[in-house]
Amino acid sequence: MTNKIKLIWQSFESLTKDQLYDILNLRQKVFIIEQDCFYEDIDYFDQKAHHLLVYCNKSLIGYARVFPPGIKYKSSSIGRIVVDKKYRGESFGKKITQEAIIFLKEKFINSDVCISAQFRLVNFYENLGFETEGEVYLEDGIDHIKMIYQVSK
Repeated sequence: MTNKIKLIWQSFESLTKDQLYDILNLRQKVFIIEQDCFYEDIDYFDQKAHHLLVYCNKSLIGYARVFPPGIKYKSSSIGRIVVDKKYRGESFGKKITQEAIIFLKEKFINSDVCISAQFRLVNFYENLGFETEGEVYLEDGIDHIKMIYQVSK
């Protein structure tokens, strides 16, 4: 049987209960349990985001949420980029990030894209066109750095 990969964009209002449960499960599995990071994932920003879900057959294997300018940062932004551990090393993180950039560039033509990147992933994001801005800071016990993707480039 071949694996069928499907990318789905949803507003918060259009998420099904199963999709929302899949999202929260994947984020909890990776960000809280795997990374051993006790933090408040359910932050009431999901309602303001568009959600990119990546399914392999019927399993959610990747995800990101994106925001218009003025919600998380002055520019548009991407957050909660995550790939299930079983699917890492297959370029899904790259695909998710690129799809999110395309979505934001189409919706918010003149807005740069901002992320709060885990510092250990700086090279990954630099290879996708992001540039670091400012100093490393601690967020939920993990080193992060602000990164910007300039749409004018």
